[in-house]
Amino acid sequence: GALTPVAVMRPVKVGGVTIANATLHNQSEIDRKDIRVGDTVIIQRAGDVIPEVVEVVANQRPPNSVPFVISDICPACGETAEKPENEVILRCVNPGCPAILRESLKHFVARRAMNIEGLGDKQIDALVAANLVKRPSDLYKLTAQDILGLERQGEKSATNLIESIQASRKTQLARVIYAMGIRFVGEATAKSLAKFYKTLDQFLDASEESLLQVPDIGEKVAHTILTALRGPYLKKELQRLVENGVEIEAIAQTAGGSQ
Repeated sequence: GALTPVAVMRPVKVGGVTIANATLHNQSEIDRKDIRVGDTVIIQRAGDVIPEVVEVVANQRPPNSVPFVISDICPACGETAEKPENEVILRCVNPGCPAILRESLKHFVARRAMNIEGLGDKQIDALVAANLVKRPSDLYKLTAQDILGLERQGEKSATNLIESIQASRKTQLARVIYAMGIRFVGEATAKSLAKFYKTLDQFLDASEESLLQVPDIGEKVAHTILTALRGPYLKKELQRLVENGVEIEAIAQTAGGSQ
């Protein structure tokens, strides 16, 4: 849901690569460098990878230019974005935002998440555009006929995709937690949560006190997880996955239990 500003420029070669866009990071960075529409800028590839604006060539600035302010309206859904406390990035908080849905799905199907092979960005975009998928759990209701209805999808590719979705139904708790895209919960944290709670039901019933007992989880991450679990989406979506046939392997209990 992060609204990241991007500088669109006349294409130029940097390190043998043609660059036409560069990240502006956030409003604070734009203000610090005083970057404005129409400016001539010096760019570099941060870490030899991501293009970024280093500084403005002030003596080439157009007359009557004004400071640039990022709109707080999400360009994908039109809802008002918010800036969380102590953060510098605007975020769309609309759970129905199509951009958030598409990116959530791309994360959900990734190899280290639910590992649904053959479901690429273009197919995800097409499924969302066709209104066939409104949330990750909807993937497990798709049929080969649904896939065939999409542009440039043959019978073989439709069958392969459905088989890949079917194969992902049996999975591990850590993969499911990671796949849900909870802020600050990466792969390692998801594994720690799974190891601690053992089952999905125990994770869904997590308390702040128990979360703080999980290795490497502090107050900030615990608060984020708890907020997500108590919100209108996460718990219901995890339950829908189970209702739609996802089987989550429980971790064997040790003699001393999980807690």
